[in-house]
Amino acid sequence: MFVLPTFGLGVIASPTFTSVFDDTLTFPTIQVFDTEAEFIDQTDAPDYTIVHAKDTDRLYVWDGSAWVFYNQN
Repeated sequence: MFVLPTFGLGVIASPTFTSVFDDTLTFPTIQVFDTEAEFIDQTDAPDYTIVHAKDTDRLYVWDGSAWVFYNQN
């Protein structure tokens, strides 16, 4: 969750997300997460979602039923 800064006026918005994935994106992107644990249990990712986990240094692709990971080496 994030909070929009208001520069001393208080919090004006605190959005609630039901998914960690941004399904409004209409072009290929790579979403970056600090840890694999932030997304690995999610099953609501759009097909072919690409993510990178900083802690494992792997790319992951959601194939519609499971996360497929690729080592960078």
